[in-house]
Amino acid sequence: MSDAFSADPPIVLSATDTASERRLHPLTLMLNLVRQVPQAILGLIALRLSGPDELRPWVGLFALLALLAMVGFEFYRWWRFSYRLDPEELRIASGVLSRNVRSIPYERIQDVNLEQGPLARLVGLAKVRLETGSSGSGDEGALDSVDLAEAERLRDVIRLRKAQQADGARSGESEAGTGAVAVPQTDAPLLFGMDMKRILIAGFFNFSLVFFAVVGAVVNNLDFLMPDDFWNPRRLLDFLGLDDLFAALDLAARIASVIAALIGLVVVGLVGGIIRTVLREYGFRLERTETGFRRRRGLLTLTDVVMPLHRIQAAVIATGPIRRRFGWYELKVQSLASDSEKESDHSIAPFATADELRHVLGETRIAWDTDYPSMRGVDPAMWWVPLVFALPVPILGLGISAYFASPWIALAYLALPLVPLFSWLYWRAHRYALLGDQLYVRTGFWNQTLTLLPLRRVQSVDIKQSFVSRFIGLADVAIGVAGRSGAVTIQAIPLGDAIALREELLGPAVRNRPSGTS
Repeated sequence: MSDAFSADPPIVLSATDTASERRLHPLTLMLNLVRQVPQAILGLIALRLSGPDELRPWVGLFALLALLAMVGFEFYRWWRFSYRLDPEELRIASGVLSRNVRSIPYERIQDVNLEQGPLARLVGLAKVRLETGSSGSGDEGALDSVDLAEAERLRDVIRLRKAQQADGARSGESEAGTGAVAVPQTDAPLLFGMDMKRILIAGFFNFSLVFFAVVGAVVNNLDFLMPDDFWNPRRLLDFLGLDDLFAALDLAARIASVIAALIGLVVVGLVGGIIRTVLREYGFRLERTETGFRRRRGLLTLTDVVMPLHRIQAAVIATGPIRRRFGWYELKVQSLASDSEKESDHSIAPFATADELRHVLGETRIAWDTDYPSMRGVDPAMWWVPLVFALPVPILGLGISAYFASPWIALAYLALPLVPLFSWLYWRAHRYALLGDQLYVRTGFWNQTLTLLPLRRVQSVDIKQSFVSRFIGLADVAIGVAGRSGAVTIQAIPLGDAIALREELLGPAVRNRPSGTS
């Protein structure tokens, strides 16, 4: 078992060894079966308790047959899966009924990322993920799972051969003549790290109700075991022996008990945020490699991800009113490469100060030279126009419901003033600025994000107008960025400003167009 991905001394790999066909580690069978067993057990429990009466005595036989079928299928799938490091490419063969052989040239592989889940760490295995130029939304190749030493060997060999191909320093013939390849391994300089104290502070700010989400998921899968009135509050009070006590309380005591329950909910959320943050960010290290950033983190699931600098498209600084007051920020980079969760947003500094963020940004050629006060605001129509068209609907709906159902529903009118307040706060937070060759777009009041977009990464610019915005002369500017799921949008600015901004974002190609075109 390994607690972290190691940087061992230089290893020597023979040409015949690297070109041999290999299979995944045999313990992969156990890992795959363990992942399937919970669902199978739930299905058998459901069949035993709620299935037809004539099938219930046969549940044991069904369980045995299902287990044998799963073992047989997984063994055959493991046997049919193989990989091989050829001189110019990595080949992966797979398929149970049909056969698929995938060839991935080394020059297309951007980098190799390693991941260890809890069970894989116990038995010393790792998953190898290959990032290629065409895999912005996922992995083009993955080996799950191989021995940790084999995973590090694959990473080193692929990186070395990719570098040799780029430099023109090797060919298939020259490798056959040398007979051995030395793989250099060096420690990369540390750019940013998080100790346990900072991780715990970060967890305090990451309020999370993940505990209730887990309980809800379990209950959703075991609802057939629960009585029909399980969610009745009276039944819960009776189960806890508090029904008579709650009935004896006066109104003030009942209100106090509800407030205490809400405080308990907040405490659970804080504890859940701390646990979730510790599990994800434990041992966080961001290093500067020759090609980009290398990020390692995780307590139960350990990930080792490399982000090439040339694939980074933009940066996002996230914070909130409370975190900002204490001087804490999160830095993400939007990259064409995906991480272990198949997301294009990589958190490279989850909980850092402004100076630490600027230090990391200095490696990306992305600047942070402006903030809220110096940025341009958008038109106030952004907050009041949607209210004019949308607010009458809940007003009428609440009135009709209160008339036909219960007058108590009319109390919801007390919350309606919050709608324009939140809309106004969101409008005040939305700002933008164009400084030199970089665009800044700020959005959100509670979850504040500042997008830093270099103009060289702009792929497209759309000017959008609804019927209302055309009438009042406003427009939205949507900026397309490669590797980002949605556009960077600036809302509610004058149409003339939108056209001028589009020309500045797209550069001379737009400014030099013949007159008369739009």
